[in-house]
Parts: sequence; structure tokens; C-alpha cells
Amino acid sequence: MSRPNVFADGPWDRESQQMKIRSQLVGKAAGAKELGASVHELRPGSPGFNLHAHYGMEELFVVLSGTPTLRTADAEEALAPGDVVSCPRGIEGLHTFTNPTEELARVLAISTLPVPEVVLYPELGKFGVATRDPLTPVAEGEHPGIVGLFDLPDAK
Repeated sequence: MSRPNVFADGPWDRESQQMKIRSQLVGKAAGAKELGASVHELRPGSPGFNLHAHYGMEELFVVLSGTPTLRTADAEEALAPGDVVSCPRGIEGLHTFTNPTEELARVLAISTLPVPEVVLYPELGKFGVATRDPLTPVAEGEHPGIVGLFDLPDAK
């Protein structure tokens, strides 16, 4: 069994140069099947992930280092190491983290792993749908399911 460490410098599983974020999938590496856990490292000046809300997933975040900023629909709040943030399912859980500081920030994200999942990106006017884990490759001959990003319908 692998024993990942949230304070280790990698290995990094995903990286976004644009968002200035890299991530370790520590839950998967530890053998978790029904819980997700990732360490997100936000480099200085990181704009973070796009503001979003999950409709199937509940998330809990723990600041490991640095002073990232939590951004929600209503406010921005500077956080400190040890701070814990809960984001419930649905629009009330709308969130992202940024790093406007000059030091690295690390956040541990722990979540349920629902499938299917729907994610709202209100600032992009989009929503995502996944009927399978989008990070797991599809085996040959296996149905690919639906993993996609779609335009929000016009609200009238």
C-alpha cells in the first residue's frame, strides 16, 4: 500500500500553468475508493480554479500552509494554516481558492466521489457533467460515458 504524505513535494499528478496550481491525488494513492483527497499547491499570484459548485459532491478543505483566499458568491476571506472550510452540495457551496500572496499555499481537499456529478461554473456560463471518474482512463472496449462541459441554458 502506498503511503502518500500531504507535506511531500510531489509526485504531482496534475498541473495548470494558467491557474498556477499543481495537485497530488493523495486519496487515490492511498487506496481510497469512495473518498477523494488532493493536495492543491497554489503558486504566488494563483487565480485559482474557476468559481464552481458541485451538485453531487460535498467538500472539506484544510489549509496546510500559506494564506490562500477563499472566494464564494458573496465574499472573499483570507485563510491561515489550520483553517477548515466546508462546502456543501449545490449553489450554497459555490467556491474557489486564490493565492494573492508572494508565498506558496497548500490546501488539502477531501470530498465524496459521486458519479454522476454535475458542476456549475457561473462565471463561465457553463456546467460540467461526468457519468464516470473523468481522471481515470477508459479501458479498451469500455463505454466512455459522458464527460463534458456544456453551455448553461438561457434563463428566461
